[in-house]
Amino acid sequence: MTTDQIEYSIREQKLKLDFYGNFSHYGIVAFLLILPITLIVIHLRNYFMESPNILKDGEFLFLSFPSALAFLFYILQKSRLKFKVIQTKLSQHELEPIIKKVAKELGWHITSKKGQYIEAKTFPGFFSGSWGEHITIIFDHDKVLVNSICDISKQPSVVSFGRNKKNVNKLIAEISKAST
Repeated sequence: MTTDQIEYSIREQKLKLDFYGNFSHYGIVAFLLILPITLIVIHLRNYFMESPNILKDGEFLFLSFPSALAFLFYILQKSRLKFKVIQTKLSQHELEPIIKKVAKELGWHITSKKGQYIEAKTFPGFFSGSWGEHITIIFDHDKVLVNSICDISKQPSVVSFGRNKKNVNKLIAEISKAST
């Protein structure tokens, strides 16, 4: 993560992805918009070539249904970038053993640990139903920001079968337990 990504993530409490990360994370939205955009381009070309065609009933469905699905997936994918924030009086030094414990229990592999953030990934087996998860933890004074999304460096996925929620909830529970 760059300093800009960390600052944005803390300020907006949303994970900031790079270009490829955004493309991978929102890939389903682009895929669903291929057909509607193609139909619009064809009709615009016909309109400007002076042979305008009116949309037929079936074509309207090909425009509206995938567009509506794309919009819903955009909202869903955008919401998955939000961090869960937990207040704690524990220092980063005190939190690191807790994170390592959760990482071991849930099969995380810490891929990056620099300054005020830790990134981890999971590498599940072929028959697990998941391509893997990407976990981001940012330390900000008396807060810890936690996010888990489907691994953006693998094939795009919109379903984690509860693994992302489990990753976040387990870490927050362990931090809360240690904070009391």
